[in-house]
Amino acid sequence: MIGSPRIQVEELPRSGLFFAQRMEVVGISGIREFLAKGNQIPDIIDLSIGQAHFDVPEALKQATISAVEESCGRYGSPQGAPELVAATRRHLREKCGLAADEDVMMTCGTSGAITLALMALIGPGDEVLVPDPHFVIYHDLVELAGGTPVYYRLDDRFQLDVDEIESRITGRTRLLILNSPANPTGTAFTPGELEALADLCRERRLPVLSDELYELFVYDAPHASIKHFPGCESLLVSGFSKSYGMAGWRLGWAAGPAEWIDKMRTLQLFIYVCPPTLVQKGALAAFDIDMSAMVDSYRRKRDVMYQGLVASGYQVVKPAGSFFFFPRVPWGDDLEFCEHALSEKLALLPGRCFSRRKDHFRLTFAVSDETLERGLAALAKIARRP
Repeated sequence: MIGSPRIQVEELPRSGLFFAQRMEVVGISGIREFLAKGNQIPDIIDLSIGQAHFDVPEALKQATISAVEESCGRYGSPQGAPELVAATRRHLREKCGLAADEDVMMTCGTSGAITLALMALIGPGDEVLVPDPHFVIYHDLVELAGGTPVYYRLDDRFQLDVDEIESRITGRTRLLILNSPANPTGTAFTPGELEALADLCRERRLPVLSDELYELFVYDAPHASIKHFPGCESLLVSGFSKSYGMAGWRLGWAAGPAEWIDKMRTLQLFIYVCPPTLVQKGALAAFDIDMSAMVDSYRRKRDVMYQGLVASGYQVVKPAGSFFFFPRVPWGDDLEFCEHALSEKLALLPGRCFSRRKDHFRLTFAVSDETLERGLAALAKIARRP
């Protein structure tokens, strides 16, 4: 039409895709960015990855192979295979005193359990108390559920400060996330700390989501769970990923108030349909496997790593559990230090991936003895500013 303005090509939309606002709160994890950089370096000393370095136990493999041969391709219950749910319930009653009126469900990994738990409980305007430092997914999953993360700071030794937690509670607080043994710090909270927290949460009627995925790997005292202290409403999430080297098999569990589990089960039906049936059949063998030799091996690796870090001058808290150290950087900030480590063929993770603090870094000791030795040598080399 004569007189109509000419439309420039660059003004036209490239496609009909208009993404939901929730996509603005998530992005590529800082962990993934550093892993991608490390993967491009030949002969890298990788102390960055957060998974067990041992293989799935043979008994578990064979049980899974048998499940394949028996045919397991049909849909399962959204709660999980009844026999595995029952075995997990028995395990939790013996280990942490799970109450008879609490329920259990299997999930698609512990991340799946946390996702369902938050979606069932959290909505727009709700606040969720998140530890600082914390596992990377907590922040994004809270925001994807529509909530707002509010951080409670762990002290300089990464222990709980109940007064700090209480100061963060408002009329909009709906949940507290707890992680013990913790990623990235390796902290395992003591019975005294957990009892004080349980008392506070009972008094303030504040539910707790307790991520205890590293429960098997506690080195200096028995594992203490929030479930040992009844009174506050708590959901325990854990699974098989770390204890049995099954990270890629994606099988976790959630245990807690029956009404909370019921809502999660409904969500699971529509989001995941059911946990993987093949893995569930194989996992029935897990609770009969003795992993104490592997725990002893990791305790030794932890001690070797701690002694080496201290000898090189690092300020570090000795972890009581999990696979991780969270030392203070000896110079610069976390990003500068970890970028330099990469130039020396050493893969670490900057603390800002897990925290608002920018003066720590994370490393794992879930590696071979050879890698551990090479890693300590590299850490000694970079302990002083180049």
